[in-house]
Amino acid sequence: MRKTKRITAAVLAAMLLALSLFSAYAEPQTQTEIYSENSAGETVVRIQIRLRELGYLWFKPTGVYRAMTVKAVEEFQTRCVAYGERLGVDGRMGEQSMLELFAPSAPKFRIPDSVHLPRGPIADTLKVKGEVQSWNAVKQKLNVNEEYTVIDCNTGKEFKLVFTGGENHAEAELASESELEAFNYICGSEYNFLKRPVVVMFGETAVAASIQCYPHGSDSVADNGMEGHVCLFFEGSLSHVGSLPDVEHNANVFAAAGRG
Repeated sequence: MRKTKRITAAVLAAMLLALSLFSAYAEPQTQTEIYSENSAGETVVRIQIRLRELGYLWFKPTGVYRAMTVKAVEEFQTRCVAYGERLGVDGRMGEQSMLELFAPSAPKFRIPDSVHLPRGPIADTLKVKGEVQSWNAVKQKLNVNEEYTVIDCNTGKEFKLVFTGGENHAEAELASESELEAFNYICGSEYNFLKRPVVVMFGETAVAASIQCYPHGSDSVADNGMEGHVCLFFEGSLSHVGSLPDVEHNANVFAAAGRG
């Protein structure tokens, strides 16, 4: 009997503990502190990092909420208001501003119209689409020094690239100077770091990919009008930066497959 009571008491204690834990975790977490000029600490660092990601802050995070952070928050709040959000523009980071700042849909800093950004043509409807294939699968099909036809999804312009190598993504160069006109056209007639959805042809199969418009690094194909190589990303490709995925390239790959 005593043993049964002990077991019953233990079960009840466990249930009460579980209920208390559930209550603690289910309780909504709300921010009560308002961060403003002269605030300091880890949360301020996070605010500054996020402001930098979105283009509102241009200096290294310090963890101290000074005049430049105030100005950056004001600009962010103003941008949110322009998008229809009901925020006060006061340079302070309260609960609602914090929610907007860390939301996936947080608006980026608006680039002034006076700033020239070279950009190739963008179409309402893609001219060509391809299928998504993993980088590991594509890598098995690529042969060094072999030419591959690349078609820009927005314009339908095509050109030939020579695969020259690459471990985590493909590195390629224009096959000849005659390919330069089409490549320059899709890039807005000026080399830039913008990325575009393309397909790469393997026989009759179009494979979704992404290309960036800035030749750089090693150069092995002579007399092609281009110094350096460009990078081609496929699904699962990784960047040179810490072997991390590239969000923009990944988005382009799925856009090239009609899934953007």
